[in-house]
Amino acid sequence: MGTRLWWEQAVRQRFPHIRYVTIRSCGHHKAIIYAWDDQLALSEEDAAKLHRYASEWMSPDICVMVKPYDEAAKDQVPSDSPDEDLRKTALRGKLDQSAVFTVLNNLFAGVVVSFNRYDVRTGTVHLAAYSHSPFTDNAKSKIRYYAEELMPIGSTVDVTYYG
Repeated sequence: MGTRLWWEQAVRQRFPHIRYVTIRSCGHHKAIIYAWDDQLALSEEDAAKLHRYASEWMSPDICVMVKPYDEAAKDQVPSDSPDEDLRKTALRGKLDQSAVFTVLNNLFAGVVVSFNRYDVRTGTVHLAAYSHSPFTDNAKSKIRYYAEELMPIGSTVDVTYYG
């Protein structure tokens, strides 16, 4: 399994005519691929090929759906672009726990993010974030977003904040 950015890169390489692609985890071992070709459309044939590719190459326990790219806005998929260090790390593909937390802990001064547990049933990675000062809503949002970018497709993140 790889990160969202790693899988998007793999889809672009395998399907060069797919111009727009974003992939999102949607919990409980599920992911959605949003895609459009050069004509800003997703043919049934391309959707079937993308689904088959994802089913063969992603982890077999991830249920994948394929939707037209414009449905990402309807599904309220964020379009934020991650920090460059985070992006480089996420594009490595298969990450180990040490690499994930090295990046997360280098992104936020005065904050330590650590692994708490993994819920196999729901595919949720539980993390803890520690700080000497209270977390702002903006900081909480960034920590969660960055952690999600480094987790494998099909999993979700739950962060408990202490500070």
